[in-house]
Amino acid sequence: MPKQHHQHDINYKNLFTNPDMVASLLRSFAPADVVADMDFSSLEPFPSEHITEDLRERHSDIVWRIRMKDSYCYFLFLLEFQSTEDWWMAVRILAYTALLWQKVIKAEKLKDGDKLPPVFPLVLYNGGTAWKAPTDLRELLSPHGKALEPYQPQQQYFLLDAGRVPEEDLARTNEIATLLIRFERTQAIGEFIQLLTELCTLLPPSERLHLHRAFISWLGKTVFNRTQISEDILHCSTIQEARSMLADIAPHWEQTFMEKGRNEGISIGRSEGISIGETLGIKKILQEILTHRFGALPNDVMASIDGISNANDLKNLTHEAYQVSSFQAFRELLDRICK
Repeated sequence: MPKQHHQHDINYKNLFTNPDMVASLLRSFAPADVVADMDFSSLEPFPSEHITEDLRERHSDIVWRIRMKDSYCYFLFLLEFQSTEDWWMAVRILAYTALLWQKVIKAEKLKDGDKLPPVFPLVLYNGGTAWKAPTDLRELLSPHGKALEPYQPQQQYFLLDAGRVPEEDLARTNEIATLLIRFERTQAIGEFIQLLTELCTLLPPSERLHLHRAFISWLGKTVFNRTQISEDILHCSTIQEARSMLADIAPHWEQTFMEKGRNEGISIGRSEGISIGETLGIKKILQEILTHRFGALPNDVMASIDGISNANDLKNLTHEAYQVSSFQAFRELLDRICK
């Protein structure tokens, strides 16, 4: 896994080691009939010593336990940051569920006649392209007769494809989990300040300091790093301090970053002509923005960008690169311009 994605996984996991963040995610996105029976005050992490080694080695997967109306439910929470989906995810979920039950049997010392607790598997996917893998294990099985049907395992998981959640759904709820996804999509510093303002109202400065630090670490290492905003946010202790810091640098940041593209062009232009140099400078900035947001660029995308000679087209693409919701959406914009 690329270092940037590995760091992304770790920072996401730090956020979801907090019960308030987990509860917010469930309230915001899990099926209403599932959430209705959950007692969020009972949320507790499943002790790591009881988690199978295979699952524990995946640093981005977490197990929580929550009280339901009639019993406990185990919330199997998988974070996926791959560039493409895992086609066999339903098989992985089946294996993890079975291994989790084995650990529960041992940890709870279940006896003959006792019942296994239910499991709710949720996959949070944050890749650049839409998830197309089956969420139901039965869709992965080859055709077979009815006689074999009773002997086939059944397993489904709930998919949260963060990049495809409609904007209106995110704006409809005032939850820290929805703010997390909105932060992922934001590029303009003014929008960052607005989101931090909303987050300040949800996280008072004297409460849930662990979640303050987890958010600040995630913002500094991923979102702010992606947009080249100062990483000084990492020295802040609360979201309120982070918001004040960002407001202080706001007047200088956008001008400084956009000046970089112009200066790149002028530097190259000294030998090749200002117009050509400006175009090459914009291309370089566009590629930097895309790489910060989505990782290494495919060769065909690099070639398409290199083939654009119109500076206005490049400027429009650079503007879109800041705010586009996914790499696939940017690719579609690029294809339209290159036709």
